[in-house]
Amino acid sequence: MNILIVGCSAAGTAAIEAVRTYDWKSSIVQLSDERDPLYSRCLLPYWLSGAIAEEGLRYRDASFHRDMQVTLHEGKRAVRLNAQSQHVVCNDGSIYPFDRLLIATGSSAKLPDNIPGDIGGVCTLRTRADAEAIRECAVRAGGAVVLGGGLIGLKTACALGESGMETTVVMKSDRVLSQMIDREASRIITGRLRTRKVGVLEGSDCSGIHHREGRLVAVVTDQGRTIPCELLIVAKGVRPNVSLAEGTGIAVRSGIVTSATMQTTQENIFAAGDVAETYDIAREEYAVNALWTCAVQQGRVAGLNMIGRKASYDGAVGMNALNIGGIPLIAYGMTNPREESGCRVLIHGKRESALYRKIVLKDHRIRGIILLGRIDDAGVLLSLIRQRTDVSAFEEELMSSQFNFAGLLRNVGKTVIDAYQSS
Repeated sequence: MNILIVGCSAAGTAAIEAVRTYDWKSSIVQLSDERDPLYSRCLLPYWLSGAIAEEGLRYRDASFHRDMQVTLHEGKRAVRLNAQSQHVVCNDGSIYPFDRLLIATGSSAKLPDNIPGDIGGVCTLRTRADAEAIRECAVRAGGAVVLGGGLIGLKTACALGESGMETTVVMKSDRVLSQMIDREASRIITGRLRTRKVGVLEGSDCSGIHHREGRLVAVVTDQGRTIPCELLIVAKGVRPNVSLAEGTGIAVRSGIVTSATMQTTQENIFAAGDVAETYDIAREEYAVNALWTCAVQQGRVAGLNMIGRKASYDGAVGMNALNIGGIPLIAYGMTNPREESGCRVLIHGKRESALYRKIVLKDHRIRGIILLGRIDDAGVLLSLIRQRTDVSAFEEELMSSQFNFAGLLRNVGKTVIDAYQSS
């Protein structure tokens, strides 16, 4: 069997490992539009700050493809898919046939129409090439603006601030991480940012830029403020790279529609990672969860099903983790429920000590959590979400600083414990 994998990040790598666990006879061809692609995108901000060396970006050895007997073609961007004839065409005209195809094309950074991408100093942070461009600009930049107060924006702003650069986060929302955490947690994070040479300008957007001789010199906000800077990082979110599936008969909504087996609406074509739309356990709806852990799990399930080994992806929980100025933060699931949602919310917080804990419950099941400052029991709580465990017998205990693995064992027994240990 001829297996073709388009994309060479978390999902594609996990699929290869799943296939080779059982099948060494099928040929595997992988296409990547990057050179030397086996690095973790999640770690790019830490490389920017100098917290890790370049070698620390790598998540598999350079010998991975040779060891896995995979033919890797670098610098190849798939531009057209013929689902009936079962082949993919690349930007250089090369054609790759397949019996089974995995679309793991990931996502791309959004660039607003009013910001030209060809001006020196205007960057996004999605690939290692992006990070290298930022590093090069940062050497001669006196100040930086990060456009967007989401996860990538804050990680990047912290990296620049830690390197000594005056950095301003400009965001349309009235608080940082508005899609991830609630208002109180945002206040704590904003306070810590401001102690780390990172300013926060809320309720603002970029209305344009000033440049001289092809290089950025200032950002102008829609409030009329001009911020001198030589570096602008646009972190306004990502969009799934679904173009390969469009016009082929494969169903596409927010991402490529997949079943629990990661199969698309075409029987021999699968999708996984940031490009795939899957079931979200906490929200109880289908969505794209652009997270590394989800991509790995989806890639593994896709790989197994491509070779006839039955496997199922039970669904995603939107989980994010970061460290802001020494404060660890984990949030997943539904953290900002609407009043009419019927949710019950448990909160315990100490702003002065940067400790905050929030658990969202509905029908006696955990639907979302925010852990700020103390994250020891994050894995335990995630297991309760994934297993849809009824926590009515110990809801109040969930807020205790003493709730841990032992508490889980005492209240729910071995079934959830086994699920937690295997996750």
